[in-house]
Amino acid sequence: MPKRKRSEDYGCRSTAKRPAPERKQQLYLLLDDWERGYSVRRLDVDAFDAGAGANDTDLPPPPPKRSWNFVSHGTKIFAMKAKEASPAIPAFDTHTMSLTICPWPSCRADYLEDHTEYLADPPPYESNAAWSWCTVNSPPPPFHTMQIACYALHPDGRTLFVSAGHSRTDKNRPCTFSFDAESLQWTHHGDWILPFAGQAYYDAELEAWVGLAGDRDSAGYLCSCDVPPVAAELTNPPPSWKLGLNKMFSKESELHRGAKLIHMGDSKFCLVESLFHEDDPTSKIELCDHCPARRCRVLHMTTFGLKYNKTGILQIMLRQAQACMMFKRPHDFTEPSMEPLAFWI
Repeated sequence: MPKRKRSEDYGCRSTAKRPAPERKQQLYLLLDDWERGYSVRRLDVDAFDAGAGANDTDLPPPPPKRSWNFVSHGTKIFAMKAKEASPAIPAFDTHTMSLTICPWPSCRADYLEDHTEYLADPPPYESNAAWSWCTVNSPPPPFHTMQIACYALHPDGRTLFVSAGHSRTDKNRPCTFSFDAESLQWTHHGDWILPFAGQAYYDAELEAWVGLAGDRDSAGYLCSCDVPPVAAELTNPPPSWKLGLNKMFSKESELHRGAKLIHMGDSKFCLVESLFHEDDPTSKIELCDHCPARRCRVLHMTTFGLKYNKTGILQIMLRQAQACMMFKRPHDFTEPSMEPLAFWI
């Protein structure tokens, strides 16, 4: 009788490494709700429902410092304070739930801008590879950063498009430039502006950038825009774009403070809107130098999918789910941003 294979006696034991399970991304909110810093909340967007509150999880707080600038990279959220910064940059890791203190580069800049974008794929979250800051010898932006109206990462993963109110050399016309993270060069694409407010995202299924509309008459709507070719200089006319069918919020509302669009992949998005609480007694009085500050906040979150309908108009086609969260600021310090501090990590 032929002998059995050992795998039949003891079960098949493959020595091949199984691929690590894909980490589920979640929505993280930074709330200015305690005296010594920010709270980090993790929300499960799959638990959102109409009329339901957010199912959030309290996470360890970032360090007790008031910070003006936040940016995410990989699984980490970095907190940076311009000019008066501490000797290091605190980074909260959403995977390990730990706080790391990252030293500044030796030749640190005088200030850091709010509109920071990383143009490389983050390392695998299980990677232990070391990394460090480095100085990039790139020319300064051809526009003042305070003039930035919107920005979007090209699908090539290395080119950032930025639209500004005007350039350094021509203060009478808007402009759009792109920055190549490999060649470290700026390219002028034209004296026009992309149709977004703040950050836009490339969606592969829609084959377009998607973001909040930047035009004043279209505030509260979404829009999509064709992606211009990277190699083309002085593109005329500007890329075509379409205004979405659904109005997502009213910017004219007295309670509205700001909104941020988050791309969750596969044409799925989350809109986070920040509002004054309608029951806050100070929200109904005229603001003045001696009036009490409005401290109560409401974050209204909506997840949805986007598709082009039969007539080619961008509209919500998939299931909508909603949640809200309320908190109170414990102080009257100036808020770092009118937009909610939200990250999809």
